[in-house]
Amino acid sequence: MKQTIDPVKLRLAAVRLRWVLLQYPESGDVRMLLDALTPLLEDAESGRIQKVVDSNDVPGAYNFADGMYIPYEDPSVDEAYTSFRNELKGGLTEQDRRILARMAAIQASINGTDDHG
Repeated sequence: MKQTIDPVKLRLAAVRLRWVLLQYPESGDVRMLLDALTPLLEDAESGRIQKVVDSNDVPGAYNFADGMYIPYEDPSVDEAYTSFRNELKGGLTEQDRRILARMAAIQASINGTDDHG
């Protein structure tokens, strides 16, 4: 099934990401990310993005892969950025959901919170 943009979810993810990034005014890295993302955030917030965007084309993708924003966790830059990128690609696929469920089950068993055993 071909992924499509949900403009409401994309707008909400964009607003959330902008808000999260603004919580770190002292960080040059986060400010640079905000500057790079601003045109895309504005387009998402105004509903101008109609077609799926390749997540590798989103500014900051390589810095996230390197873990640059992990220290910014309250609120989480990683979480907000990932949600925005997911919505740009049309949301999570069924395969994405299965992988996340499998990872959550593994984490639960590691933490001893598995309800199945």
